[in-house]
Amino acid sequence: MGRVPLRKVLTDSRKILVLDGGQGTEMENRGIEVANPVWSSIPFVSESFWTDEWSKERKIVEEIYKDFMSSGSDMLMTVTYQASFKAIAENTELQTLSEYNSLLDRIVAFSRRCIGDERYLVGSVGPWAAYNASEYTGDYGLHADSIDYYGYYKPQLDNFNKQEEIDMIGIETVPNFHELKAILSWDEKKIAKPFYVSLTTHDSGVLRDGTAMEDIAQYIKCLGNNLNPNFMLLGINCVSFNDSRDILELLHNALPEMLLLAYPNSGEVYEPKKKIWLANKCKTTSWDSVVKSFINSGARIIGGCCRTSPQDIADVSIAVKKYSMTAE
Repeated sequence: MGRVPLRKVLTDSRKILVLDGGQGTEMENRGIEVANPVWSSIPFVSESFWTDEWSKERKIVEEIYKDFMSSGSDMLMTVTYQASFKAIAENTELQTLSEYNSLLDRIVAFSRRCIGDERYLVGSVGPWAAYNASEYTGDYGLHADSIDYYGYYKPQLDNFNKQEEIDMIGIETVPNFHELKAILSWDEKKIAKPFYVSLTTHDSGVLRDGTAMEDIAQYIKCLGNNLNPNFMLLGINCVSFNDSRDILELLHNALPEMLLLAYPNSGEVYEPKKKIWLANKCKTTSWDSVVKSFINSGARIIGGCCRTSPQDIADVSIAVKKYSMTAE
């Protein structure tokens, strides 16, 4: 029995789907060195990953998928957040589009084998910020409105559009309004599968570049029927755990009819200058209360981002089962 199409699940039912957690940081926790411009995609560019089924890195990635599934994940991502063609071509030996497409084909097929046929596979696509390390600032320079965003995204989107094993494309961690506007201008020829866009914001709920949620909502409302019909959800990720409830509520209040998703960080605090995670002595809430609030704010997909472990996702799954049928 095949998977119910995601479009049907999201539009025809109140089912809440559980996403996986922080794959890249989990890989790092388990001994894979990801300090590289292509970050968590680094194991896949090594030929030994594909030729040696018992390689350390391959077993680690397989176990991460297995553990997130055991924790209750309905949806799991390809580990391709920082695998844009630009990043791969500039930082690995894979230089041509043919080599790049072969890499993505391998990753997608491997991911599907890991998760089986019953669960949904999300093709992860990182923003321009993933290339120039500006997720936490949204600073794209003085000419952010003239960056060729589609040229940057096109090779990965073209590949994912053709992948039968991918159920949804996830464009993640978008910190800049100019980039968001570009993404939302692309029609169904450019993004041919159901997709979501997830924003990253400051603790106050404004986009990393300072744009207010109300301005984003007004822009989306003005687009009306000009939006790509494959655009299914808007959400937040890589945001403060403590503040994520308020951030999603802001988005829900601004766009009450839109399907939302949320996958915040673990509660630890990232220090971008030193590039380290610090313990958060002021963690004030639990996954139980966060998930309840997300559901009440219209979230249909809930998971975790940086530093969230299989145990975090198990907590998410328990809370989703507890509250999904009782949302106010």
